[in-house]
Amino acid sequence: MPEPILYGPESLAYAFHAAVSPAPGDNGSGGAIAQRGRWPLATQLVLQDGRKFRYSRAGGTTLVVGNVVTSAAIISTDINMTPAAGAADDRIITFTHGAATVVINYFAEGFAVISVTPGGGDTYKIASHAALQSAVAGDIVNLAPGQALRRALTTTSRVDLMAHPYDGAIQAAATTLTGMPIGIAIAAITNAQFGWLQTRGLVGVLGAGTLVVGANAVSPTGTAGAAGPSGASTSVDIGSVQSLAATTAWSSIFVTIDG
Repeated sequence: MPEPILYGPESLAYAFHAAVSPAPGDNGSGGAIAQRGRWPLATQLVLQDGRKFRYSRAGGTTLVVGNVVTSAAIISTDINMTPAAGAADDRIITFTHGAATVVINYFAEGFAVISVTPGGGDTYKIASHAALQSAVAGDIVNLAPGQALRRALTTTSRVDLMAHPYDGAIQAAATTLTGMPIGIAIAAITNAQFGWLQTRGLVGVLGAGTLVVGANAVSPTGTAGAAGPSGASTSVDIGSVQSLAATTAWSSIFVTIDG
């Protein structure tokens, strides 16, 4: 299935809204993906001038316009979990969840990654799941239509549940990133609402440090949500500086997160 791409007016990029109502349920094995937004997460919006945006859900607090935004921090109790034995072609993965209870469909549209062999390296799209229990065997995630176990799993395998990178977007941390940069906030999307992050093209971004025209801009910078000059080995390039503003103001950066 090709990547969903929308072509629309600039006004669409600044629109945001609440999750669909009623919320989708746990549809069971073979059921549809429990999509909570108007479009699938990471749907791409392309404007005629070449700017690109990705559909995302804000997590934690309201996003700040002009901030670098990252994927949500990984929850340690959602990784390195022990699955039950599963045969090739099964449409579910059964496992013992970690110490934290998770609400229904928290990982819908996300992924189950087999991190330890048998099955190591296999990645599966998650359609839905019931509320996960706390350290109780028998929890299940339903795999998306067209997905089934490609290799059998055993209790030696390990499974990591990963929310979609565009689900639960947060402000980039000041010093150590807790997730990967996924875009620039162009609207104040409130917690748990859906909207668009800019991923390519010219946009005003909060600056920190001595940016240089034509040089790379990176995150983190010592200031939460800001882009700064390249240099630190742990920094991630987000684009190229086009024009400068004062530190703590918004410089024009050609963002290249989306290619």
